[in-house]
Amino acid sequence: MVMLGEQLYPLVERLEPEHVAKVTGMLLEMDQTEVLHLIESPDALKKKVAEAMQVLQEVGAASSVGDQLGSLALNE
Repeated sequence: MVMLGEQLYPLVERLEPEHVAKVTGMLLEMDQTEVLHLIESPDALKKKVAEAMQVLQEVGAASSVGDQLGSLALNE
């Protein structure tokens, strides 16, 4: 798994340098054969990185809404 991560990290870094560690970690949770496919297929990698970023944005949006709701409750 470490070797896959070492191969995948620089590829993801070219696409998403700001979130490279998080996205690489998310991709490494996939099946090993799928990760190998991503390393060999730039188009498949771009698609998966885009999906991972969408998930991160959705989680970020949800947590910021949660933070806003939490602060509203504290201000009452």
